[in-house]
Amino acid sequence: MTEPAPDLTFRERMSGPLAMGATDPMKGATQGNAARFTMYCTISVDDLDAFTRDEAHTARLEARVSYPPLGMELPVQQGHFNLFRNAEEPGTKLMSYGLRFGAKGREYFLEGTKTLRDEPGFDLWRDTTRLYCYLHEGPDARGPVVGAGVLTLGKRALVELLGSMRSSRHGTAGFGAMSHFGRFFLGTLWDVYAPWARQAGEAPSASSMERSL
Repeated sequence: MTEPAPDLTFRERMSGPLAMGATDPMKGATQGNAARFTMYCTISVDDLDAFTRDEAHTARLEARVSYPPLGMELPVQQGHFNLFRNAEEPGTKLMSYGLRFGAKGREYFLEGTKTLRDEPGFDLWRDTTRLYCYLHEGPDARGPVVGAGVLTLGKRALVELLGSMRSSRHGTAGFGAMSHFGRFFLGTLWDVYAPWARQAGEAPSASSMERSL
């Protein structure tokens, strides 16, 4: 039997410097031996209602990765994506990615996290587009860290992501599914970042948003 088509899918491409031997993402991104790691993901939400009710907001992730030290166009054997998972720190949400893949006869696991928290200044763009990554040797995050770096979602890639959103539902039902996801996504961002806007006395201006880009 075939699985039902997902309520929502979208594609995401993130890329950035990652260094073998590094154990800290920021340091790995600036090391001299850093090479560009790129992941091409298709994220699928099978049941949108269940997804929004789920505290971890887990979705399926299919992907391939390219990283010159290990190989190009490597298929990801297993992947997961969590949107707005609660962190231990109050007022903080996590977007997390997990990608298991094989290269040169070994297994690797890329663990990536975006941390969304309300801090002084308008940091929404940075928080939602920077993925801090640890590369583990082995099938999961319990393996030793053998590399680290920072991947980013550029403006062009963001436009591609938005343009790739599709629903298997037809007509108004499909539009409703994407609207449902949009309201959930933007509503959560409001919950995280609105306190800063209120403390600042006004909502972030267009000019402040542009400077943050």
